[in-house]
Amino acid sequence: MAPLVLPWQAGQEILACLGLGALVGAARSLAPGRGRGAILPDALLVGLVLLLLQSYAAGYSQAGSLRWYMAGAGAAGAGVAHALLAPVVRWILQLLLAPGRALVRWALAPAARACGEHLRQKQQAYRQKRTAKKEKKILQKERRMLYNSNI
Repeated sequence: MAPLVLPWQAGQEILACLGLGALVGAARSLAPGRGRGAILPDALLVGLVLLLLQSYAAGYSQAGSLRWYMAGAGAAGAGVAHALLAPVVRWILQLLLAPGRALVRWALAPAARACGEHLRQKQQAYRQKRTAKKEKKILQKERRMLYNSNI
């Protein structure tokens, strides 16, 4: 049977697990929050929280094993940290990526359009040259007639 944990010891463990969950939630806020790109970070979040909580419970906990209140505190810490930090991280990333987006919009996109237009013109010239050479009409070859065929 697992040892009895006093309420103040359980409170310390809850605070420690909240901190571990918040650490993982803060790291999770760097990844996409929605869509297909969020599946892998969410799975890693759950695995990392459980790994850290199990390590804490085995090494430092008074109980010596992972208990339900530790898992709840870790999940709550991760959720709160992600909810608070994700908008801030998104805003900072937008500020950092703004010069690159401006460069793409005003310099690289027009160059890419010009390059694509040049490629389309070359393809059109090639097609015209190729069709100019084919003035002779090519007829289909006569196929062999099958026995008792109405073709």
